[in-house]
Amino acid sequence: MSGQQYDLKSNPAMVLADVTVAQSAYIGSLIIFICSFPFLSLGTGFFIVIGAVFIVLAFIDVANMATLTFTTSCAANNDKLIVRYGLIRPTSAIIPASAIRHIGIGQGWLGSKLKYGSIIILGDDLGIRLQYIKDPQIALGAIKNSIGLS
Repeated sequence: MSGQQYDLKSNPAMVLADVTVAQSAYIGSLIIFICSFPFLSLGTGFFIVIGAVFIVLAFIDVANMATLTFTTSCAANNDKLIVRYGLIRPTSAIIPASAIRHIGIGQGWLGSKLKYGSIIILGDDLGIRLQYIKDPQIALGAIKNSIGLS
């Protein structure tokens, strides 16, 4: 049954090493952080608030990427795709290959230049978006080959 909790440690599975978070994704947050300094240096209340919002957004983005970097794992086992991510509330999902309806890539302009993107997996009753994946075309091929969807 898809969507149930699944423990990657107690079940033998082929861990897909190609599905990793790209370190180059941090550059977008660095750009947001650097763009905040002109707003802070202008000195008026409105611009200081905008600069502070940019700094907060950059730190939230970096925290999200760091969490995904250390917790995202993807594995294939017996024609099933197993995805696990999350630090405080780890989420595990298992999707049988027969239940997968669409696997695609979402990639913005900056992601295409820095070679990272999202992999979107849609099943019968579950959808998963793996964000900031390094070389999403290669990762997509590894996922499709491992569950037999070539």
